Amino acid sequence: MNNINKKSSMYVIERGVPLPCNRKGKWATIVSQMEDGDSIVVANLKECSSMRQAILRVGSRSSVRGLSDGNYRVWKLPKKQ
Repeated sequence: MNNINKKSSMYVIERGVPLPCNRKGKWATIVSQMEDGDSIVVANLKECSSMRQAILRVGSRSSVRGLSDGNYRVWKLPKKQ
């Protein structure tokens, strides 16, 4: 029992340390370069979904519209207040 207490005292509890984002995929990279109101055209629903998820991960909202050529436009919108 005493060994457990000694090992526990070697660790320090820290609060407020932000979790680093380890997502460095192409969608995360694109989203990091976008400002609110910017948009991007993607080729299909799979890319559309991936882009929207990347936008959600940074805490922003998104909107999508289908285009007449079969592509989709995805907007990065401001965060909800």
